[in-house]
Parts: sequence; C-alpha cells; structure tokens
Amino acid sequence: MPGFIHVPEGVAPWWFVTALLLAAAIQGMAKSGFGGGIGILAVPLVANVLPPGEAIGVLLPMLIVGDIFASYVHRRSVDWPTLRPVLGGSLLGILVGTGILIWLGTADQLTAALNLLVGGICLLMVLVQAWRLAGKPLPRVRPTRRNGTLVGSAVGVASTLAHSAGPVAAIYFLEIKLDKAKLVATAAWLFFLVNLLKLPTYLGLGLINPSTLLQSLWAAAGIPIGSVLGLWLHKRIPEKPFFAIVYFAAAVAAGRMIWKAIGV
Repeated sequence: MPGFIHVPEGVAPWWFVTALLLAAAIQGMAKSGFGGGIGILAVPLVANVLPPGEAIGVLLPMLIVGDIFASYVHRRSVDWPTLRPVLGGSLLGILVGTGILIWLGTADQLTAALNLLVGGICLLMVLVQAWRLAGKPLPRVRPTRRNGTLVGSAVGVASTLAHSAGPVAAIYFLEIKLDKAKLVATAAWLFFLVNLLKLPTYLGLGLINPSTLLQSLWAAAGIPIGSVLGLWLHKRIPEKPFFAIVYFAAAVAAGRMIWKAIGV
C-alpha cells in the first residue's frame, strides 16, 4: 500500500481502502441532496475498520469538505430564522458531547463506550428513518424557538459523538414545513457550522491528528464520486428500495459495533 495509507493491523488492505472511499462516497451522495439520512451509514462503516474514536476523527474533515461545496451551492436558500435557534442549541449539545468524550477517559474505555454509543445512536436513527419510510407518523413538533433549541441540542450531541444527527434535523425541518430548497440549504449550513464548531473538541482530544488527517485527505476523493453517483441514482432508482437497502446495511454495521462493545 502507498505510504500515506496506514492500514490497521488485522484489517485487509482492500477492505480498509474500500470502506473509507465508500464512506466518503456515501457522504457525497447525502450532500448532493439524494438520500438525506443515508450519511448515517458512513460512521459504522468506518468504525468496522478503525477504532470508533479514530473513525469519527477521520470522518470530520471529510464531512467539512463536503459541507463547503454544499453550503456554497445552497447559500441563497437558507432559512436563517429557522437555523439560528437550532444552531444555538447545537452549541450546547456539542459541549455536552465533549463532556461525554472527556468523561469516557482512557483509550480502552473510549473504544468500548463509543462502540456502544455510536452503534446505538446510528441504530436509533435507522429505526426512525425506517419508521418514516414505512409511512408511520412521528410526534409533531411545533416550529417554536424553544423547540428549535431543543432539537439543536440533540443535533449537537448526536453529531459530536457519532456524526449521525442528519435524520434529527431533517425530521424537524420537514415537520415545520420548510420547502425542499430551504430544507436542503438550511441543513447544509447547519452541519457546515456544527462540524466547524466540533473541530476544537476533536483536535483537543487528539481525535484529529496528523495520521487521521492524512487518511481523511486521500479518502475525501470519494466525495465528488458520491455526489455524481447520487445525482445519477436519483433519476434512475426509486427512493424507497434504495433507502431500505442503505438502512439495512447501516443497521447491520451499527449492530456489529454494539456486539463488539458488549463483547469487550
């Protein structure tokens, strides 16, 4: 393997490269406006070839790369009055998520706990999305500043621990009846800003370091590939079967993380 690709011991090189490029492509597809919540598959996928703490560290720069393009493309359609309270609540959620990461302590504790936390959050988000996919109703959320702040807090915690807050934000924005253009733009800017706000935590805790950053840089090549693929699939594949396959894969990957945590 090239010197800039550091494959962990016990992981097949082909699977390591495939997992990271596929995770990047999935994020590109999600950012392109196709599949929204399909980005939740990326974290458990990468966490199957890297320790979860390292996995979320590798993914954050990749997410920001995708966010830069998405926020620029959709910059004129942002619903700022809706975004502000959600972003304010997200800052509180990031602080809570940071406290949880600090509390987890040592590397062994972090690996075991993050397997359980990240796997659990991803599995919960898959179940929520599957419930929506089946046409089942979810609890109604009124578009108030207080509710926006509460939703933002949940977004901040889930995003800090697992980069898995997309479905939470999407459900809220759908519930308050944002049109498609505003929903995509507001979500793009929310996660661009949230991911930037997470950087000090990840850098301070060593979740992003020169080694993880190198992995992020080469794997980010999958993002534009995913963006193009997402646009192509959007015109050719019905959404429900595609979502069902992606959510099933995400549930299996998240379940494997939980199993590993229980077995530690």
